[in-house]
Amino acid sequence: MCSRFFRSIGFYSIAWLVLMAVAAQPLYAQTSPLARVCGKVTERATDEALPSAVIFIPAFDMFTTTDPDGNFCVQLPPGKTTLRVTHLGMAVAEAEVDAVVGEELFVEIRMSFSALYMEEISVTARAVHSLEQPGTVSRIGREAIEHTQASSLADLFELLPGQLSGTPALSGPRQSLLRQVPTTADAARANALGTGFFIDGIPVSNNANLQDDVTILNAAPGAQPPFASVAGRGLDLREIPPDLIESLEVIQGIPSARFGDITTGAVLLQSRAGAIAPQLRFRFNPNLIDASFTAGRGDGLRETGLSFSGNLTQSQADPRQNLDRYNRISTQLNISRAWLENRALRTNVRLQASQFLDERRRDPQDEVSKRVREAQDRFFQFATNSSYAFRQDRSHRISLDTNISLRQQRGFYAENITRFGLFPISDAISDTTMTGTFGSTDYRNETTVEGNPLNMYLRLEYTNRFQTGSLVHRPLFGFEWKHDSNRGEGRQFDVLKPPRQNFSVGDRPRSFDDIPALNLVSLYAEHRLAGYVANRVYTLQAGLRFDNVVPESAFRGTFGTVLAPRLNASAEIVQGLNIRAGYGITAKAPPLNMLFPGPRYFDVVNFSNFTTNPDERLAIITTAVVEPDNSGMRPYTSLKYEAGLFYDRNSIYLSLTLFDERTSGAFGFTREVYPVVFQRFEALEFPPGAPPVLNPDPVETRVFLGAYDLPRNSRFVNSRGIEFDSFFNPRLPWLSSLTINGAFITTAAGDDGLSIDTNRLFGTSVPDRIGIYTREKTERSRLSTSIRTIHHVPDLGLVVSLLAQTVWIDRDSRTAFNPNPVGFITAEGERVMIPENQQSSDAFADIRLKVSDTFLAEERRPPLWLFNLRLSKSFAGGAQASFFVNNVFSSRPLYESRRSGTLVRRNPPLFFGFDLSLTIRS
Repeated sequence: MCSRFFRSIGFYSIAWLVLMAVAAQPLYAQTSPLARVCGKVTERATDEALPSAVIFIPAFDMFTTTDPDGNFCVQLPPGKTTLRVTHLGMAVAEAEVDAVVGEELFVEIRMSFSALYMEEISVTARAVHSLEQPGTVSRIGREAIEHTQASSLADLFELLPGQLSGTPALSGPRQSLLRQVPTTADAARANALGTGFFIDGIPVSNNANLQDDVTILNAAPGAQPPFASVAGRGLDLREIPPDLIESLEVIQGIPSARFGDITTGAVLLQSRAGAIAPQLRFRFNPNLIDASFTAGRGDGLRETGLSFSGNLTQSQADPRQNLDRYNRISTQLNISRAWLENRALRTNVRLQASQFLDERRRDPQDEVSKRVREAQDRFFQFATNSSYAFRQDRSHRISLDTNISLRQQRGFYAENITRFGLFPISDAISDTTMTGTFGSTDYRNETTVEGNPLNMYLRLEYTNRFQTGSLVHRPLFGFEWKHDSNRGEGRQFDVLKPPRQNFSVGDRPRSFDDIPALNLVSLYAEHRLAGYVANRVYTLQAGLRFDNVVPESAFRGTFGTVLAPRLNASAEIVQGLNIRAGYGITAKAPPLNMLFPGPRYFDVVNFSNFTTNPDERLAIITTAVVEPDNSGMRPYTSLKYEAGLFYDRNSIYLSLTLFDERTSGAFGFTREVYPVVFQRFEALEFPPGAPPVLNPDPVETRVFLGAYDLPRNSRFVNSRGIEFDSFFNPRLPWLSSLTINGAFITTAAGDDGLSIDTNRLFGTSVPDRIGIYTREKTERSRLSTSIRTIHHVPDLGLVVSLLAQTVWIDRDSRTAFNPNPVGFITAEGERVMIPENQQSSDAFADIRLKVSDTFLAEERRPPLWLFNLRLSKSFAGGAQASFFVNNVFSSRPLYESRRSGTLVRRNPPLFFGFDLSLTIRS
């Protein structure tokens, strides 16, 4: 296996070098004509020039600095681009310029000590459209992060079109749900697992998380363990404190080919780095206390940049009790530097150490079960970004990104368990019949799950930029390697005091040391071009990505390969108005807990004799071991289409996008039936002081039908809809800006596999047969809008925003329900399929599903309104305060469910919080 893997790596390396050599041919071509952009940087309050300010152009990895009079000039490729200006002690300023060859463009940039004093700030998500990110992209800057007073990334996602506002909470794992409305648990899992998070270009992986438990069979398949865990799911959004993030971009459309192991979208996070005036921030709300500190010196270009960020958070679900608590400690150190005389070589090193603790302490009033649970996660990361730019215009660049991250995860739960009668126990780990022992009627189980996920990552990429006529080309080629493994003690407990289980399901400890690693090797190529035709801008991004999951050869993987084309195009119809369209395929590899779920055990009693004399006891147990075969698991894929309009002119932008996303082969747990053949014995005599003497010939042979959960590639999620985002700047005395966004989304989710009615196995008697059925589909539609009015007074450093959120339509239904069985399993465990023309026959009436009259009823919820208020104010001396109130009018109407008849309280409760920060100015 290892030799095949390294041969594949060698092939990919050679292929990458060949592609780079081909792409480098324009390296010796004539330099593309450049446009000249000049400007002046001043302080807004005094109009004084700011010398030594750094003007950075991220799109081209170029920078310059201002002279003693605050002036600068830089030569750029033609077209729109963003200038990012930094100065120690000042809020970051950005300016968008449209450079034209043959013309000198002058731009004036005014900076302030606080973003609230700047003339224009953005405190919401803004749609972004550029050659770098031509799909549907929303950007959330530092000003929006601070104004939102977010305690996790989940709070920031509420700024996106179609997302609903909720209560800031850290009492349980938070998961993302992009371009989808809630339907089924498997659909939510696929969405969150398929959302990739990239910090400074480095992906955050959860593939090796094995903090899971064996599902008790009267719970749903794949149910969560007693402790907090996101094993086999997406990233826990609580893990990344917003105070460590400078900005984020959310790609919900078709991403660049350089982003892999995703289906839903990509979230690009930029860590806080560079010259940052020391800042101390405190955040309070009824459920949370949060403190953070950030400071940095040097810009990383002219001098070494060194920055530090730290966060400490304590949260509890209910302020009236301290049983459920969540603690978070995160620290981050960034070191950046530009090397060589022309600063062509740049490096950045990011060190991060974090610890998370989610626990429920014992309730003093609980004298029976005495339950406790705990989930602890320690995270260590060493990540580097290096790039070397060729030529004076830096049009050619090779970059290397690396990452090593290690986690120490520990899940723990304990409870007192009472069983009805003494029960036989076996510790066999293979198919056998052997003597067992008897467990206690009352005992305390303590189960620990310990894993040490290791993630290693490497990306080698070459980019080029050249011009032919009026077209600017930007080809890129890349190679990627991801490694995920887990070495740990695994799931451990006392075999004589096992966790709660039932129905003759056995349980054994399991180590993680023997679980193979997951290696994902990828090649990608992409060509981006932009140009003018009849004074109108046209852009095209065409890419192709190849993923090999656990390579066996260059083009074959143990768990499959994926070829993913991606295309984005846009054209300017009239000045400022663009039409765009995109198509692409994205894919997500299965995580370790789906590939290697571990063996399942069944312990069936052949003979049992329990007496008060331990010497006379005897238990004979047959153990059957099921080794789930998941060799057929493959990455699940999403086919994406989108089209839309984008207008940006005169301080007005409008974005309208139609999308259709079809996800197939997503992961989920299916409950299967396993027949265990065993024999019953009888005693010939009961000698005193000794175990019974058994008849060697069995009395009878029986079949026990056991059930277990198996991961399958059978779920589908189809989401389609329209989302819109807009920004207006009326510059009225009482209204500085107005944003309106929203979405109408319809999501259909289901399972292409079959369902066995295993509930019939757990009755007082085993039926002659149990049915096999197709699964119904769940469909939900929701139309929501969010209107934000923003009042900004720069001279006072004051921003007040009001959110009016409306859910106009919210309906869901179950469709494609078929009560007729498509097959059945006999009492002997044989699977029999029924011909389609006989499935409705009365011969199978005993296994036809019976549901209530309201089972298929459609839920139609009435319109719902929510109003939130946020206020931010800067004060002299570097202090800043923010305050928010969610659900200002405490509107929480009741809705009576048409299916269950129960009353459901809608809208989150009235909630408020306060934020105070102090910036130390030099």
